[in-house]
Amino acid sequence: MSNFRVRLTIMAVVSLGLSGCASGFQATYDHDPAQDFSGYKTYAWISEHPMIIGATDRIPSPLLESRIMQAIEDGLSARGYSKAPNSESADFALSFTVGSREEIQVSSYPATYSGYGYPRGWGWGGPYYGMPTETTVRQYQKGMLALDVFDVKEHRPVFHAVAEKSITESDRKKLDETVQAAVDAVLAAFPPQ
Repeated sequence: MSNFRVRLTIMAVVSLGLSGCASGFQATYDHDPAQDFSGYKTYAWISEHPMIIGATDRIPSPLLESRIMQAIEDGLSARGYSKAPNSESADFALSFTVGSREEIQVSSYPATYSGYGYPRGWGWGGPYYGMPTETTVRQYQKGMLALDVFDVKEHRPVFHAVAEKSITESDRKKLDETVQAAVDAVLAAFPPQ
């Protein structure tokens, strides 16, 4: 394989990896390592309205529940799961929680002068400690989607995933895409291997 093809292949693999991170959602996962997920074939919602509203600074739209449910159902269908008519006849049941909170980020760094990018008084042998600093404060909203999977026969939780992201104005305008990205993030590790 030529040097050019090797570099092209590496660039393609890296770009595919980065495209998976494009949503900006950071997800964490937990599951019962003793649970055998290979027997799961069917699912159902834990109730008619499975959305739980967690700690939030904004009341979510009531239309959000059906959007998230549809995205989760599509994701599970793509993984080969079938929706059961009710939770009693399913292998596992699902619920999800949405929430948001306002956060503040404070950054402090050495002050610069004249636009050269060098801190005042900092240079060859110049002092660094005791220099003036510049502080910026940024307020933003962090959104969260959590998915919980329960084993129906044993009536206990077996999988939990949480996806979080700083929500932008663009995310609010493209709500369907934002919901899809959050659902993709929480389903990325389901079923656990």
